[in-house]
Amino acid sequence: MSPLPFKLVSADSHIVEPADLWTTRLPAKFREGAPTIQSTPDGDRIYSSGKQRGGIGLMATKKKYTDPDDLYFTMDGKWEDVPVGSYEPDARVREMDKEGIEAEVLYTTLGLSMFGMRYVEFRTACCISFNDWLAEFCSAAPKRLYGVAMIPPGDPEIATAELERCARLGMRAAMVSIDGEEERGYGHPDYARLWRAAEEHNMPISLHVAASTNTYTRCGNAFADFSLGFTPTMYSVAEMIFEGLFERHPGLKVISVENDAAWPLAMLERMDDRFLRDQGWAGKSKGLSPELVPSDVFRAHVACSFMRDRTAILCREIIGRGNIMWGSDYPHFDGGWPNCGQLLADQFEGVPLEDQIRIGRTNAIEFYDLPLETDVESVQDSPATAA
Repeated sequence: MSPLPFKLVSADSHIVEPADLWTTRLPAKFREGAPTIQSTPDGDRIYSSGKQRGGIGLMATKKKYTDPDDLYFTMDGKWEDVPVGSYEPDARVREMDKEGIEAEVLYTTLGLSMFGMRYVEFRTACCISFNDWLAEFCSAAPKRLYGVAMIPPGDPEIATAELERCARLGMRAAMVSIDGEEERGYGHPDYARLWRAAEEHNMPISLHVAASTNTYTRCGNAFADFSLGFTPTMYSVAEMIFEGLFERHPGLKVISVENDAAWPLAMLERMDDRFLRDQGWAGKSKGLSPELVPSDVFRAHVACSFMRDRTAILCREIIGRGNIMWGSDYPHFDGGWPNCGQLLADQFEGVPLEDQIRIGRTNAIEFYDLPLETDVESVQDSPATAA
């Protein structure tokens, strides 16, 4: 039983793709190199195009139920240790009921690494096959499960077509690579058709950690790389703002996912200051109108999800009360589950109930435009409500 007096809505949760998803759904010409999970003496491994792409130990997390405080996870693991709710929708809904979660926005797991696949046609086919499967998964509980489409990188025309197709399938957002092409960033005119389609279909654009055409690692030290994994997203968001992307596309929304939510504190004030002081030597803005304030543009268009980030909660007025939202990250090893309600309640200490509801529920509903209640009727009777 959750100690929170309202039902949660997770802005970032995951499925784990079944081993046969791509081997059975890809066009025949791609199946030989299809992503799959295979058993080895050292545990089950992810393979694609004949190469090992990593282990599944960070998703094989059933042991979190028996000992949530066991923090020791490695890449090693077996498929039977992946929680069943990761790939069976009925089991997933039962998990949500136990956790006090009304709805979840669902992202890929194995697909995060596919943005870096070399061949555009193969990469596109993998995205399409995943999107079809996820739409079917969510259709088992359409008022509880909401999918986020994988949008293939590299060709804005193909990306636009897949976003529009996925909107028709009922997807709620579109995940693109966290980093645009080196010679053609997201402010480039070629991407205008994609942003127009996102506006027209009310599909937020998601920048999810690790979904990179290049790499989100920088120095090779895992602790440093994972601590600063939000860095590519910071650059992409700052570029979008300074390029005037949100002026040209006023209905566009972007969300930084699984990067936690305090990182804007390090850049919003600095962006405002640099934009004010640097227009002489850096050149008059070729994108953002000189009279605009970058941090205001951020608060009007950009959101951030978190699992554990009390700093962001305490600084919510600076980041934006409507710009931060919670996600469980189920079933990954570092997610804020099980006991989601208690883990979040601990972070909410001293926070007014109105803001708790906004961060734990309402912001996600409004941002992803979910057909769920946002008013006080969502608050249940409890001692905390009375207080």
